[in-house]
Amino acid sequence: MSESLETLDAIVVGAGWAGLTCARSLQAAGWTVQVLEKSRGWGGRAARRRLELGGFAEHGLPALAEGWSSVDSLIALGRDRGLLELWQADHWHYSHGQLEPRSLPTQWMAQAGLSGLARAYGEGLSIEIQQQVNQVTWQGDRWCVQTEQGDRYTARYLGLFVPAPQAEVLVPAEWQPPTLASVSYDPCITVITTYGDHILTGPTAATTGWAIAASGRNWRWLGLDSSKRQQPSESVCVLHSSAAWAEAHFDDVDLGKAGQALLQEAATDLAMPLLSARSLQVHRWRYALPQTSVADLVLRLGDRGVCGGDWCSGGEPATIPEQSIGGSTFVARAIASGQAGAQHLLQAD
Repeated sequence: MSESLETLDAIVVGAGWAGLTCARSLQAAGWTVQVLEKSRGWGGRAARRRLELGGFAEHGLPALAEGWSSVDSLIALGRDRGLLELWQADHWHYSHGQLEPRSLPTQWMAQAGLSGLARAYGEGLSIEIQQQVNQVTWQGDRWCVQTEQGDRYTARYLGLFVPAPQAEVLVPAEWQPPTLASVSYDPCITVITTYGDHILTGPTAATTGWAIAASGRNWRWLGLDSSKRQQPSESVCVLHSSAAWAEAHFDDVDLGKAGQALLQEAATDLAMPLLSARSLQVHRWRYALPQTSVADLVLRLGDRGVCGGDWCSGGEPATIPEQSIGGSTFVARAIASGQAGAQHLLQAD
């Protein structure tokens, strides 16, 4: 247990794209900023899981797509650092028993994972990982933030960039924005499967990358994750469930059995040997994609605080179908929210 004796200019909770953007902007203005992140990595849904035989799979955001100015800038950073390469993948859509080619913007992938791009984006920031914030209070002229690990931080300003339901729990009642409770999320269950040296070909029998989005099925997206690695130790697929299926199975005691059933449906639909997997991992995402959003870019916690993230749409459509977890639409939203949050705090100072 420790307490920061220094009153910081700002505490930013969450090291996803929104939190990193806000913290970067504040630090660039000369502020002292501390970022607190509950997980082991940066980048929010740019998440990855270790595999049994070494290596990893990205079971959230698979790639970045061009077409949004803020995401294009992020891609430029990744290319300049040698972190991003074109994802040479064929994209397909499955509906009513039919597979059709799908035209998507240019996709950029990271061989070392997009979480590495998040680290480059947040370079120079003070970030404490595995710090789960469990209490936020206003103490007259400053914010006090406490973590489950027993650490305590104080700051003049606060940026809270976490899923809206988590923000709702943390924000003191007297500071609650009225629209915060209106945000809802689609859950998702992801299945990671490995196949040893067996080569899984896509719909065209190509051995390069492929990804398939689905409509009206219990599975929502399937991709060959190992196609993003230069020398993969084995073939690896990532499968995302639909929101409705995840809702029905989220609290299953035997999540492995549920994941196997989802994999079987995709294997049957696509006539692919997905059930020959050597290993299978199943993971839950409670806050996979915002289902309903607020129209603001950021919500104000008085003059001294903000909360936001990709659940702040800035007036754009609140639902976007057939996206993998954390598609570029939501990365762009997150960056815009972080920028708006920093601007509000700087103007309030």
